[in-house]
Amino acid sequence: MKALVPLTAASTLDSKAPSHVKPDLLDVLKSKTAEINEICTVSGVAGASIAVIDHGETIFLHNFGHRDIADQQPMTSDTIVHIASLTKSFTGVCIHRLGAEGRLELDDLIQKHLPDAKSRDHVVASTATIADLLGHRTGLQGADNIWLGSDGELLIDREETVPVFNHLRPLTSIRSEFLYNNLGYALLGEIITKLTSQPYHVYLKETILDHLGLKRTLVSKDDPLPDNVSLAYSTLDNGEPYNVPLPGSSGSVAMGSAGGLLSTVDDLSTYYKALMRSWRKQSQANTPTQDAKSEKGAIFGDASWIFAPLQIMETPAFREKSYASGWARSQLPTTVGDIGTNTKLVDEMPLLAEGIDSRLALWHQGSLVGATSFVMLLPETESAVVVLTNTMALNDAADWIGQLLVETLLESPIQHNYVELASVSAHRSLKKYADLSHKVEEGRVSGGPSRPLNDYVGSYVGFGGIFRIDVAEEHGQLKILFQGRKSQEYGLEHHHDGFFTWFMSWNEQIKRARFIGFIPDVFFIRFNVEGDKVTSLNWVHNKAVPEGEDFVKK
Repeated sequence: MKALVPLTAASTLDSKAPSHVKPDLLDVLKSKTAEINEICTVSGVAGASIAVIDHGETIFLHNFGHRDIADQQPMTSDTIVHIASLTKSFTGVCIHRLGAEGRLELDDLIQKHLPDAKSRDHVVASTATIADLLGHRTGLQGADNIWLGSDGELLIDREETVPVFNHLRPLTSIRSEFLYNNLGYALLGEIITKLTSQPYHVYLKETILDHLGLKRTLVSKDDPLPDNVSLAYSTLDNGEPYNVPLPGSSGSVAMGSAGGLLSTVDDLSTYYKALMRSWRKQSQANTPTQDAKSEKGAIFGDASWIFAPLQIMETPAFREKSYASGWARSQLPTTVGDIGTNTKLVDEMPLLAEGIDSRLALWHQGSLVGATSFVMLLPETESAVVVLTNTMALNDAADWIGQLLVETLLESPIQHNYVELASVSAHRSLKKYADLSHKVEEGRVSGGPSRPLNDYVGSYVGFGGIFRIDVAEEHGQLKILFQGRKSQEYGLEHHHDGFFTWFMSWNEQIKRARFIGFIPDVFFIRFNVEGDKVTSLNWVHNKAVPEGEDFVKK
């Protein structure tokens, strides 16, 4: 893999650091910039922006690389980047604020507020609550390949959120297992809209962002973008970032409440400080005081409920690992990173903060084509680490950087080698894709299909009538078009019998701005024949449903 030369790297230390901050801590944080830069380099990150907060004050800022490589525009702590699933915390705050106002209860049935939300599973339909959505505990499958296409394009409209949710299949019984599901948070956005008679993004801006003064957190891309917005990048197999379109998601469109916000390290630091300050004030008061209710604290209602555990994430576990409202909860020292990709790219995740006294950490990760992010809050000391990148790299570099800085901030006696972990995970990512390519090729036969190509041509509709797959022929080659869109067109090659593939090389996937996946079945289409006619096709768009989804030919 070709090494990426660091483009720019700048650090800022608070020259007026609070008296509680040890001078040697600032020196150690500054000394970690070389490791941070190396993680970015071996991972193929175009630009990163980082903040460390200690006792409610930002004590360290660091920026690496560029927001625009071609124009040599550097990253800054004020650069706007997609934050992906860090959005979920904002959605959780909105839900709890509505609860504090008496407009909902967490144990309200989903159908109380969205009567049309009628899951195909009768148990979910009759018992699923708002808390089940917040805690990723509905037991329903995900459907990321249904709503997220290439070039950052969204394949469903916001009005289709409820119908898509209704069609999700149950994978396990409700509340029995943590199953991360973006559709659940999209549905929470619809509940917010229904209760407030405002679009989710408008309610969020007017009731949370504006009151906190978050002027650089974007909820919509309908208007012209401001200055200092980062471009988006994905990483080629030689380690070089490749400019891809900005993701189509924002707070104003489908899936916006699950991962559509854009923000900056400065804005997010303000938000996380306010959250921790509000929670700390409330936890120190036996009864809610005027101070705890005043100003920014009142924005969140009772902040302690925002962080209350809703679902165990990992069993058996020696220490807590659970999910709250847009936050994972862990009792350090433990392993984290479960919401990102690194867990699948190393033999074993490091035991974060090994050797320190046990303490609570709240954390999350975000991933989109063109962005990865990490945050960890340490509420006992109102401390935090925030990492934003503008790149879907060879690994989750934001996670490695974040864990490195957490161990530094906590002065962990055992420090892990995160540069090595970044290098290993980057290499294995490419190796996994090479192995995937071999798996896809296994069993391929030559000579083409036994039927004329025209027999396969047509429109195939499935997923409750929401999703369409067109098959066309052009110059003796079949093509597949998801949702019938030219922008979502891929070559379809015969594999064996009624099976065809739309597989691409790593770099082809990157240049189409697709999320890199490693499940071979996703890249297969099986055509079904009844009598002498092709009547349907089957697509395994979610690995958790190995029998796939039938799309009927119209």
